[in-house]
Amino acid sequence: MSLGIAAWIAVVSLIVLFLVVTLFTAAINATILVDQVPGGDAGLATTPALDTAYRTISWSFPALIGVVTIGVVVPLIVNFRRRK
Repeated sequence: MSLGIAAWIAVVSLIVLFLVVTLFTAAINATILVDQVPGGDAGLATTPALDTAYRTISWSFPALIGVVTIGVVVPLIVNFRRRK
């Protein structure tokens, strides 16, 4: 494994770690907040903090999927091109 691929894996891993922590923090925060809002579990009421948690979940999950996909595909392409 070359130094470039190792650096790529390290950087992508740090980004993925950040996104996982962000996603789980927002999910836990939303779970706690939805229990504190009357009617929140039925989607009848919300608060600014709950909306913020939902918005964070809505961008961090697709970002996590994208970064993981790119993080896996790039080393595979590099490995495939080296074999040729």
